[in-house]
Amino acid sequence: MNWMEIIGAHVMWKQRLTAFLAGNSTEQLDPETIKLDDRCALGQWLYGPGKAMSALPRYEEARSLHAQFHQYAAEVVRLHLGGDTAGAEKLLQGDYSRLSEKLKHRIIGLSSQVKAASDGIPPF
Repeated sequence: MNWMEIIGAHVMWKQRLTAFLAGNSTEQLDPETIKLDDRCALGQWLYGPGKAMSALPRYEEARSLHAQFHQYAAEVVRLHLGGDTAGAEKLLQGDYSRLSEKLKHRIIGLSSQVKAASDGIPPF
């Protein structure tokens, strides 16, 4: 598991969404697909092999924040496609950005706990 790649992929979503809202993207974004939190590398790990780490203190918080992250990203796209670009921008710059930053820190914390658990060191 490359945690930095996972963090990078989630950080890149803001750039993708910003370009989409500005009309600078040829990417077709589907809110129904985006809201699925088990399709990206982190989601596949959380609901797959990472489930073995579900007793770690940061696991459930990271899983929950990750699901909410995908909901917010989908809502940004949904608002824009529905003609409310101002609302999409407000969500992207407000709640989405705050949640994204929090998720990034939780992923870092979870990665430390996973590494410690894998090394046989009690997680902190």
